[in-house]
Amino acid sequence: MAKDPKKTIHLMMILCILIALAALAVGIVAVAKQQYIITTAMILVAAWQIVNYRRWKRNL
Repeated sequence: MAKDPKKTIHLMMILCILIALAALAVGIVAVAKQQYIITTAMILVAAWQIVNYRRWKRNL
């Protein structure tokens, strides 16, 4: 049986927030270690998670 779609979207929104926070944390550590390529990649991941969050929130 399929799960409740609203419950699934809510779970994905929470997961999205956790991924964005983890990406920002890694980006901050990468700046401290002067690894700017990693920093750029983590900022892009965090930005994409914001886009995903807005899309899922609109569907909820």
